Amino acid sequence: MSGKSKLPQLYPQCLHMLELLQYEHFRKELVNAQCAKFIDEQQILHWQHYSRKRMRLQQALAEQQQQNNTSVK
Repeated sequence: MSGKSKLPQLYPQCLHMLELLQYEHFRKELVNAQCAKFIDEQQILHWQHYSRKRMRLQQALAEQQQQNNTSVK
């Protein structure tokens, strides 16, 4: 494994939130329950979309590998 960390690729929202927390305006907005809930919901929707997309890609790869295995026989 290379010396580069995979965290920025795996958790970009977390890093972005940490960056935003540097700003007083953002921290003040998070006190608003509607704002915090909106951010939470958007992150959940993003991860649901990401998970579904990843699952579809894995299924397509498995199907392709299965087709390759049957065509080789």
